[in-house]
Amino acid sequence: MLESSNLMLPRTTYNFIIAGGGIGGLTVAIDWPKIRTALIFLVASVVIEYGPINKGEPYILVHLNNATYSVLIGQCIGGGSTVNAMFLQRCPAVDYDSWEALGNPGWGWNSLLPYFKRSENFTAPNPAFTQQSNITHSTMSMVSTAQCTQAMPHTLIPEVAGRFWNAALALGIPIDPDPNSGKNTGLFTSLKALNAGTETRSYLKLLIMIDTAVSKVLFKDKTAVGVEYRLVGTNQVFSATACNGVISAAGAVHSPQILQFSGVGPKALLQSLGIPVVLDLPGVGTNFQDQLNMPVTYNFTSNVFPNADSLQNNVTFFAEQLALYNSAHQGALTLTAQTGNNIVSLYLKETTSNWKALIALAASQDPASLLPPGSDPTQILQLYISYSSAIGSISWNTGATTSVYQVKPLSRGTIKINSTNIFDNLLVDFGALTDPTDIELVLALIRGIRAQINPPIAHECCTLSMAPLKYGGVVDSDRLVYGLKGLREADVSVWPFSPPGSAPSATAYAVGEKVSDPVVRESRHIWLTFK
Repeated sequence: MLESSNLMLPRTTYNFIIAGGGIGGLTVAIDWPKIRTALIFLVASVVIEYGPINKGEPYILVHLNNATYSVLIGQCIGGGSTVNAMFLQRCPAVDYDSWEALGNPGWGWNSLLPYFKRSENFTAPNPAFTQQSNITHSTMSMVSTAQCTQAMPHTLIPEVAGRFWNAALALGIPIDPDPNSGKNTGLFTSLKALNAGTETRSYLKLLIMIDTAVSKVLFKDKTAVGVEYRLVGTNQVFSATACNGVISAAGAVHSPQILQFSGVGPKALLQSLGIPVVLDLPGVGTNFQDQLNMPVTYNFTSNVFPNADSLQNNVTFFAEQLALYNSAHQGALTLTAQTGNNIVSLYLKETTSNWKALIALAASQDPASLLPPGSDPTQILQLYISYSSAIGSISWNTGATTSVYQVKPLSRGTIKINSTNIFDNLLVDFGALTDPTDIELVLALIRGIRAQINPPIAHECCTLSMAPLKYGGVVDSDRLVYGLKGLREADVSVWPFSPPGSAPSATAYAVGEKVSDPVVRESRHIWLTFK
């Protein structure tokens, strides 16, 4: 990987410019050798990374007693996936099919499956470990050659993980031997996106601008022709030109921020800050979604040692595990500390016998009444609860805390800029529990813990929705921003609905692969023009 730590780029004109170095942007960039060959290396490519790692954007959840939290963002190479435990899990086929049914041809399960396979390389778990941990798995939906390596991670202590499986089976929860086959409900072990031998990830050589922030996309008329960017912590302004287009991949929080600074978004918001309006697009920054996290902590009379809590509470054990990981890439730290890959994913009907009443409650809500003031009332695409997809999941890391997730919220929030300074905090309204159905779903998953809900789990998405304009959409099925030319979105911000899985990374990889196809195709057309 090539990095540039100063502001002077080797040149000021590039083929394409990617704003953001997360999964979406890097996946598109990996396919660029095809583009550069077609263009006979006419110009190079540049990825502009947003800024420092793990920056938190403060915001208030008005429906959770006005509590203030931070939006978790992995602002580093790899984006949010670097702080999301590296889990790799496809979501149920029916959820991708709902994207297509919304008016996005080519975005259903059958169309996306080849792109999932293009980005994956499955490594089976060790047979002895599999037997000890009661793990079953199938390779029917996996492939053996791709850019992103999948592996079955080693749980912290197999015999304890095995007890979790036995307990789930005793409750009648079925094993899902292939959670990546388009149906991932039941009991399974989540995969991770790391090389099974080295426990690392790697990228092709790219020109990376670090400690910089893309402050706006530059337009000529309504065609994207480049970007303006700044050094983090300064007021110095620089620009770079893109011959063939700009690809925004700054994530669900910062992609709408960049568009709004560029004059693309709700007209009233832009005018209130004195930003010239390039395009009045009300859906920019709406439809914001994340998944609720409800940690439940138990008091164990005697837990087996070692367990996940031992990494935090036992200095000697942590030092031993760190040395083991550094020397052999084995042991407890092959998983992110305090996370677990033992997953139970639940249907609505499996969660509560009162499921018909919950669906009736969801159907009775007025979408406009659930939106923050001034938002586009068409942004809630539909109130939905799928009968064949998960609405909640349980993850256990062998320690005292079990995480319960509501993975399919109906509530929606907003992302809005608050000034004309790219480094100022945003106005982020998560909108948690604004839909009363979400409260009932939370109670169905687990009773009496509302005060313990931790809304952000770094699965933010959907703020530049891929949907028809009449539903508050921002991009079309080719990921082009409506009403503009030369500007594509390549990250989780364009998902219309949050896929109900314990990890969104697999979907982000597949979507990045799919976005690269029209970029390659159009670049070849441009090459013919230049020739």
